[in-house]
Amino acid sequence: MPNSSDKRQRLMPDEANRLLLHAVSEPPIAHAYHHWDDEQRILTYTYNNRRLLTIHIPGTARVSFRHVSDGQLQSFPFFQQIYVMLSGEPVTAAARFQLSHDAINMRPRRAGPGQAIVGQVGRPLLPGVNGLYDIHQDLMISWFGHRWEWTDACLRPDGDGNLTATLQVELGPQTWIINLKPHYYRTHLGYEYHKPWERRPKLKPIVGWCTWEAHRRNLSEEKIVAAADFFGEHLKSYGFEYIQIDDGFEKLPLPVDTKADDALVKAWLETIDAFPGGHAGVVQKIKQRGLQPGIWTSAAIYNDEFADRQPDCLLKDCNGEPLLGDWVKYVLDCTPASLDKHVRPYFEGLRKAGYTYFKIDAIRHLHYDGLHESALLGLMSNEEAEKRFRAFLQCGRDALGEDVYWLSSWGVLTQMVGLCDACRTSQDAMPTWAGMQMQLVESARWFFTQRILYLNDPDHVCVRAPFEWSRTVLSLVAITGGLFMLSDAIAEYDRKRLRLVQKCIPPLTTTTAETGPLDADYAAFTWTKFHGFHVLDERPFDAETMTDEEARNQAGDWPTMDDDHPFSTLWAIHLDTEIGRWCVVGRFAPIALRASKLPIPALSLDPDRDYLVFDFWKEEYVGRVQGEIDCPPLELGHCQILAVRPALDRPQLLSSTRHISQDAISVKAQSWADNELTLELEGVCGTSETYWVHTPREYEVTEMCADGLSVTAGDAKPDTAGGRALAIKVDFPPGNEDRTRGTLTVSFSAAEQHGKER
Repeated sequence: MPNSSDKRQRLMPDEANRLLLHAVSEPPIAHAYHHWDDEQRILTYTYNNRRLLTIHIPGTARVSFRHVSDGQLQSFPFFQQIYVMLSGEPVTAAARFQLSHDAINMRPRRAGPGQAIVGQVGRPLLPGVNGLYDIHQDLMISWFGHRWEWTDACLRPDGDGNLTATLQVELGPQTWIINLKPHYYRTHLGYEYHKPWERRPKLKPIVGWCTWEAHRRNLSEEKIVAAADFFGEHLKSYGFEYIQIDDGFEKLPLPVDTKADDALVKAWLETIDAFPGGHAGVVQKIKQRGLQPGIWTSAAIYNDEFADRQPDCLLKDCNGEPLLGDWVKYVLDCTPASLDKHVRPYFEGLRKAGYTYFKIDAIRHLHYDGLHESALLGLMSNEEAEKRFRAFLQCGRDALGEDVYWLSSWGVLTQMVGLCDACRTSQDAMPTWAGMQMQLVESARWFFTQRILYLNDPDHVCVRAPFEWSRTVLSLVAITGGLFMLSDAIAEYDRKRLRLVQKCIPPLTTTTAETGPLDADYAAFTWTKFHGFHVLDERPFDAETMTDEEARNQAGDWPTMDDDHPFSTLWAIHLDTEIGRWCVVGRFAPIALRASKLPIPALSLDPDRDYLVFDFWKEEYVGRVQGEIDCPPLELGHCQILAVRPALDRPQLLSSTRHISQDAISVKAQSWADNELTLELEGVCGTSETYWVHTPREYEVTEMCADGLSVTAGDAKPDTAGGRALAIKVDFPPGNEDRTRGTLTVSFSAAEQHGKER
């Protein structure tokens, strides 16, 4: 009969299959376990039912590697450091990562001096970006210490739906270090409610119009319907979707009716007289125009009589009197009874009225100027304050349902993660330079959360600001994929500004490609420094102008202010779509930028390749470049948007006027076969756009034809390598639908047959 130690030995799984027994729904805070196959010279690490990392090491040199974390690193937040090294001559090893169905390439730190902030559309693998983030498992993997390069162009699915990535690394006596950080955003960055295996925020692009900076509280159903008519006519075909009613529809003081048993629900479900049809009427009219209705609510309570009649639902101070919080005045105590009576019914009522987009305001004040004020006074623990605040948001999500889009405003509050879909990352933005500069800087500061924790909202953009300022902020929101909200009276949208908006929507579905702790080494630029905390309810702010000297005085000095590209000024958004792969580079000037040479590696691009560069707003072919891009100076508030495409040895799409992505929106397919370039295009009926095709010197255009479109060849601009950028005007025919499709085919003659290349 075997002894107990023999029995235990038999029950232990062998190394090769350890932790390949089953997966757990919540990824474990646990080691990845190793197995070394000496015969095949393969080192494997497994985690949560996946062979997470497989390294094939050729040759005969002795391999040293770390088994597990052994307590030399901190235990919480937990991370495991793996290392591999050889005793002999260096060899090139192949490393394969196997991740879940939802993973991305991610730089394990924020952009450094002279580096572009990186984002991605699709799942490209980027040169020099030495990390992978498994979003579904909240697992961060990074590596250091040896030369390496990707052997795949993008993350690719295997037969089981997992995503894989392969690289080559030069192993030798120097240690190659791999760091694994499970529950990365939850514990390493502190967003404890981030549980992507349970819920992911809605990641769709958002485009709409908000009434606040257009009309403030001077609202009416008539004005909203007029806006729906206007945007439905001019922008809906381009991707515009929401009309969001902001503060001003409700009767004041809040709640205006203060009978002893009245709940807050009446304050939100009843409208002022300027809304004769109530919520149902305005919702119906918005939807009749093919748009979706949105609504604003707030956590504030202002009416003294309500506090006198229903004190039991409010927080009390040390004397038992209702506690007063900044901006919210009276503070709901957020107990289950209060939430069920005062919060759940109004969310349910507005949802039933037909709203599909919700903005909840003043919750930062509910939390920090209310619940945490109780903690400051010793009347409530920090944990209890957080629990009640989270309960407020959970009540709202439960009442709204999962199909409704929900914006949390304002301030980044970790408690909203996992419940809200978007988060406003800056204070109120207006057509003033302080507000618009804040949008640029805070978009950079918070980009590491983009489409991981939520959709970033830099607040609405006002096109009545100086044109270049508006173009800069709209360009940034469009390429970084933020929540895209306009807020001006419709009279401000002249033809030039409408065309600007059309070129920027819909915003890209950009996800961050870099991560790390919040960067707090830079000032949080905000309008409060100059405009104070008082908000003028009676009218929106007027647009302002500002000189470069005034802007520098307002901003103050910061460490990299005099660099070619200080913090927040340089972005590289990498697209990997069905039509190809390219990079959209954005240069933005929160202070004036001088002329400079931009190194290709700073954009996370391959320095050994040639690239074709096109300036979107100038509609100008910059040329074929290698190693660096010559950049012109930018005045305060101006921007430059470049398409940077790997140069192929055959004709290829270069840019278009339709969309700032140049063009992930209107080009639905691109193919090259038998010396013909075919583009499948989708455009707004009755409009014209220009598409640029680059032709290497070995090729000549022989014929151009279209199906469902009208095309006209324009000028061709040469480059130093003998190639040309040919402009082709495309007319999309009128029709009864918003958009129409057709194909453009350009035939070429060639001195020799060139191989097909994506």
